[in-house]
Amino acid sequence: MKRLLILIVVAGIASSASSPAWAIKQLNDHFKKLYAGDDASEEFKALVAEAKCNVCHVDRENKKKVRNPYGKALHEALEEAEFPLAEFKKDPEKYAEQLTKIFKEVEKKESGSEKYKTFADRMKAGLLPGGDTKGKPDGQ
Repeated sequence: MKRLLILIVVAGIASSASSPAWAIKQLNDHFKKLYAGDDASEEFKALVAEAKCNVCHVDRENKKKVRNPYGKALHEALEEAEFPLAEFKKDPEKYAEQLTKIFKEVEKKESGSEKYKTFADRMKAGLLPGGDTKGKPDGQ
């Protein structure tokens, strides 16, 4: 019993020290609301639905450590803004406006693509911001 208690405490400490922005459903929900809502094309909505967490992450990779270019940019912006992810998960509506500002800031950043310079350019072209539906940069 003592070992179990120690294991639980260690697991709790380890999880609280891990990177804050990894595959959080509420972030994905906000992305969908903002970019794959009523005004979006059916094709883009389908891409976002198929990609799920891979809008920011890479399929079959460590979600805590591996992000596609969009996920990296978003993660950095959330950290820079000291966005309160734990509180956001409890009350997404309270932080919706702040998160929208962060998303809008990130969409202006360079995507790493020669053809589509920014993440916004990629989305306007009907592409996911960070890569394909598996989260991998295009062509891989």
